Formats: sequence, C-alpha cells, structure tokens
Amino acid sequence: GGSGSGSTALGTLDFSLLYDQENNALHCTISKAKGLKPMDHNGLADPYVKLHLLPGASKANKLRTKTLRNTLNPSWNETLTYYGITDEDMIRKTLRISVCDEDKFRHNEFIGETRVPLKKLKPNHTKTFSICLEKQLP
Repeated sequence: GGSGSGSTALGTLDFSLLYDQENNALHCTISKAKGLKPMDHNGLADPYVKLHLLPGASKANKLRTKTLRNTLNPSWNETLTYYGITDEDMIRKTLRISVCDEDKFRHNEFIGETRVPLKKLKPNHTKTFSICLEKQLP
C-alpha cells in the first residue's frame, strides 16, 4: 500500500549523448532503464528504445536498440549513431527517446519517453543523463 505517490512512475532511463563535430555524428549510448512499468500479463516487459530526431519524419531519423525479453530493468549498453548531423541540426533539433514494449500479438506498446534539445550538448563532450520517463508528450 503506497501513500498515493503517483502510480504514474514509468521508470528511469540512463543514456549519454556525444556530438562528434568533426565527423558530423551524434552518438547516442543507451545504457539501461530501471523500474519500467510492467506491460505484460507476467508483470514484465520486452523493452526496446527507439530514437527520433524532431522535427523530421524520414526513415533515416529513426533508430532502435534490440529488444530485451522479460525484464523491467534492461541493460542495452548499445550505441546508436546519427550521421550527417550539422551544427544547424544541433541548434534546431530535439532527440526524442522512447521506451516501448515489443508485443508479438498486439501493437508494440509505448511505455514512456524523454526529449533532449540538442542545443544542450557541447560539441565533442559526452553528456550523461538519468531521466524519469514521461507519458507521451504532445
């Protein structure tokens, strides 16, 4: 029995971002998540992380990690890289990181997301984040 401290907790996500200015590459290292909201009947989830660069809807804008089975505390330790990222992109774009539950039978379910404006990053400097996931943002 909790004291109403919000059952909205979706979990936390640890990741780091590095903009390699010389090679116009944005490296997104997805470390791990913990305390994810259970999505399956067994009280677990099959989580994966997908990345979008906003604004933009092209396929090249979408990257994803592998799916880990039956865990609420996944460790992906995967680096996903966007190439051809310009200084202008870094000013204008936002990285959207979504954690989803892969489901064979139904649609993949959204667990939570976070958004990082790329202008928060310094070139050639790794910034590490540990962020509470939020419900889908508009």
